[in-house]
Amino acid sequence: MLLELNDNVIKSTGLTEQELRIELAVRLYEDGKITVGQGGTMTGLGSIRFQKELGKRKIAWHYDVEDFEADLETLKKLSFDRNK
Repeated sequence: MLLELNDNVIKSTGLTEQELRIELAVRLYEDGKITVGQGGTMTGLGSIRFQKELGKRKIAWHYDVEDFEADLETLKKLSFDRNK
């Protein structure tokens, strides 16, 4: 799906198209509607730079026990694959 905004709407915000994307992604992330990865994709920044943008704005990372357990499983798999 492609979201289109009228140029006049974008100009009325006083933001560039990229700045507007970042603002929207940050807000959606704050509200728990998207992940860091989705925010990175949406903004074109990638996950790491999007995380840095969140940090600059002092927005807490959404990282819970389920995320931690998923990361542990990924690390175990990577470790297992490396030892083959």
